[in-house]
Amino acid sequence: MSAFRKIAPPVHSVEKIDFIEPEHQLLPGGTSFFTLYGGTQEVVKLDFSFKAGTWFETSKLESMMAASMISEGTSGKTARQIADRIDFYGAQLNSFPYYDNNYVSLLSLKKHLPHLLPLLAEIIQDASFPEHEFEIIRQKRKQRAIVDAEKVGLVAQRTFLRSLMGEGHPYAPISSPDAYENVTIEGSKSHYIRHYYAANATLFASGDVDAGVQKMIIDNFGSGWGTPFPYKNDQPQVQSSAEKTFFIERESANQNALTIGKRVPIQHHPDSAGLKLVTTILGGYFGSRLMSNLREEKGLTYGIHASVVSFVRDAIFMIHAEVTAEKTEEAIKEIFHEMERLREELVPESELEPLRSFLLGRMLEDFDGPFARSQSFSSLYEAGLSVGYFDLIIHAIKTTTPEQIRELARTYLDPGTMYTVAAGKK
Repeated sequence: MSAFRKIAPPVHSVEKIDFIEPEHQLLPGGTSFFTLYGGTQEVVKLDFSFKAGTWFETSKLESMMAASMISEGTSGKTARQIADRIDFYGAQLNSFPYYDNNYVSLLSLKKHLPHLLPLLAEIIQDASFPEHEFEIIRQKRKQRAIVDAEKVGLVAQRTFLRSLMGEGHPYAPISSPDAYENVTIEGSKSHYIRHYYAANATLFASGDVDAGVQKMIIDNFGSGWGTPFPYKNDQPQVQSSAEKTFFIERESANQNALTIGKRVPIQHHPDSAGLKLVTTILGGYFGSRLMSNLREEKGLTYGIHASVVSFVRDAIFMIHAEVTAEKTEEAIKEIFHEMERLREELVPESELEPLRSFLLGRMLEDFDGPFARSQSFSSLYEAGLSVGYFDLIIHAIKTTTPEQIRELARTYLDPGTMYTVAAGKK
């Protein structure tokens, strides 16, 4: 055995992330085009982001159905022809909705892009919304929603969001599968026409995006396409429920689901970075306090997790777990107990140091490869943040003191301000 194998490699603390900002250009049609070159494989990933999420809907589910219909046919190709072409070249095409933005993504070998980029342009710019495919997707989505309505984990989370934001808020999920009876092909296509156009798109290209690939992208997406539509600037009012505790009965449930949380400041707020650290201590990793208490010590759950879910226009602190039905009240009590501990006691350095290393290591994972770096950058860009936010997070992880952690917990982890939703057996 080599003597070097007995010597541990040096350990270096993460001081900063040397993130090279993507090249940016504004295409003639108004599309913001970011290029992040890197990697050793001849693979390219294109991610289109459109301001077309649920925030911009005029009726519920229009955004979802518009995203679902993108690859279901154009004026010149059927859904089958599109799928066969994508499969023939071994590529991956995805279109999916989210709260603030909708996305269309293509992953392909670079050598196949001359065949696939014209197809992608046709799909995005000329979706035809065939009625037969629309009805199939609508029925499939409805059946999935009916099944999901019996899954206590989803029931708890969705009820939590509706109680926190208000039934009609863009960030609030539908309350019943019957909502699919009201979504129409006309409304969904209108959503597509209003929001899928060149000046409303941002394109993130990552991987082996050399000069030749950039030229192909500009040739296919550079000119104006679609019809510009006035940007929606109004702010829907949050209408939180006056009641903060809910129980949704599902007698067939094997376990009960819990979702507990509240609205917190968005990422631009100076407390945002420190709050992420506090949340991780409470329940953001396997060695967290909630895991140690509810799983390791009391056996109330297989897993429990706390996180801050950041939207563009809001943010939510949320704890979720599935627990033994007869121990539901005990689990809630212990969750609030751990919040109170953080509000009253100083976190010892012996707990903080390994946590800091864990968080810094996880940040490095977010920059492992061009696709991950592109995803990290796009998240910041869409939130209106600069890459300096990464350094802010690192600084908070490395320097936030036990006293500051306690103060943040006192500000944001008051059990009396939390919404609590349980779903399952009484």
